[in-house]
Amino acid sequence: MPFFCIHCKSEIDPKFKACPFCGEVITDFLRRYLETPIDGKYRILSRLGVGGMGEVYKVLHIHLNAIRVIKLMRANIAGDASANERFLREARLATKIQHPSVAALFDFSTLEDGSHYMVWEYIEGINLHELIDQRGPLSPRYAAKLAAQALMGLDAIHRAGIVHRDISPENLMITREVGDDDERVKVIDLGIAKSLAADDNNTKTGMFVGKWKYCSPEHLGMLPPDEAIDGRADLYSFGIVLYEMLTGVPPFQADTPHAYLMLHSQQRPKALRDVNPLVSAPPELEALIFRALEKDRSKRFATAREFAQALEKIAPGLPDTGGASPPLPATAAVTDEATRVTPKGMPDALTPPPGADAEVTRISDRELYPVAPLPEPVPSEPQRGGTRWLVPAAAALVVVMVGGWYFSRGDKPAAPPPAVVPAATLPIQTMPTSATYAPVPAGVTASTLGRLAINAFPWATVTSIRNLENGEPVEIGPRLLTPAMLEIAPGRYELTLTNPSHAKAIRRTVTVAGGKDAAVTVHFVDPARAALPDFGGGR
Repeated sequence: MPFFCIHCKSEIDPKFKACPFCGEVITDFLRRYLETPIDGKYRILSRLGVGGMGEVYKVLHIHLNAIRVIKLMRANIAGDASANERFLREARLATKIQHPSVAALFDFSTLEDGSHYMVWEYIEGINLHELIDQRGPLSPRYAAKLAAQALMGLDAIHRAGIVHRDISPENLMITREVGDDDERVKVIDLGIAKSLAADDNNTKTGMFVGKWKYCSPEHLGMLPPDEAIDGRADLYSFGIVLYEMLTGVPPFQADTPHAYLMLHSQQRPKALRDVNPLVSAPPELEALIFRALEKDRSKRFATAREFAQALEKIAPGLPDTGGASPPLPATAAVTDEATRVTPKGMPDALTPPPGADAEVTRISDRELYPVAPLPEPVPSEPQRGGTRWLVPAAAALVVVMVGGWYFSRGDKPAAPPPAVVPAATLPIQTMPTSATYAPVPAGVTASTLGRLAINAFPWATVTSIRNLENGEPVEIGPRLLTPAMLEIAPGRYELTLTNPSHAKAIRRTVTVAGGKDAAVTVHFVDPARAALPDFGGGR
């Protein structure tokens, strides 16, 4: 029987690892199930994503004639206890939530080879990031309508005892029900969600998961002792999303985890019109956004439902015309090169290397859905409060272990941020978060790999990693910048790190055990003397 590429439909040899015509990867799973229904009932229509731990497919339930999305964890990964637990946890959390504004999980099963899969609702539409990118800032009335729907979905998630922890425009899908002209927002991606009832050891102190741009102060460890993150952290993230819906840009823009830590811990957002003078949002809507963005979570809305009801109350009187994208600063010139400015008082060592990419993020469920433009919808100063944080001094160094080893995370770079940068933005250069998979030696399975986090202050390039047991170098690519993470074979390694502001390289040795976490941290600059945020509080 002939075998055809799932992407370009060219006839090819199924033994190929990739299509010679379009480069599409051919996996063992695809060879097995492209012509044979999965579990006898799901016929593959297209592949929506492929990563280091699994694959995602658009499928047809042949008995129900219904389109679904299958998220697969490969058999060799399913043997890893921690990865398997995360995959199962995502499915179990999803079963607790039944709401029209939250993506629905339909099934979970295991195939003959031991690989697990989840069957999700197929959402045809566009995510909020893409909508803003296409249309520019949304009208206040339209933004409030979408936001209220999303918040009601978030309320259902919180009522199920779950904190989403990754609220962002990419994780809010906009779609339409069949036969209904009304748009609906659906919250997607519970890959890093956390149950409030569980003792979740996968997010230990000092480990951040999610997106720096949308993280809450609590996500960065800024909580009093013996207190835990709750749903109000998601409300802070959603406040950033709503701010971006109206202005076209988020309230906090920075290029290093350290800079984001400073902004989320201390910086008060600029007024909407200070960022984009063309915003048409009235003061009452701005006040709701600023309430959600309070650093002290006790001053935010108590629940997502309360936030949604506040928006619905003022929505009828809001303008139904959107603004334009924020203008470039008067002195700005459009170039392909990122602006590099060292903030006053910061050491030169904080200036990142030329050519550093802005951000590397995971493959999210937002990439599982086709992008189809939606037609235009039918028109139908806050008080600043003092906050006192009870935070360990080490919280200033929370630039570590970004992301996680979830199925939905891959090594695809995120879409580049908009070229427009408001003049009010703190001009700090981008430092990437590197996620690398070292070549796996023969006989070493994914379940026996160790995980190595590499951190440096203020940052460093990992120039080499050498296996001390056999003297062989580890392939890490041409540019690996901290903070970085590796999945690497067990062994003893020597790491060499450099920073162009310091003539001397730093070497460290580390032992990595299979299935365990290890970390290396070096200081090119004494953190006690660097310009770090003041967590002592005050007004």
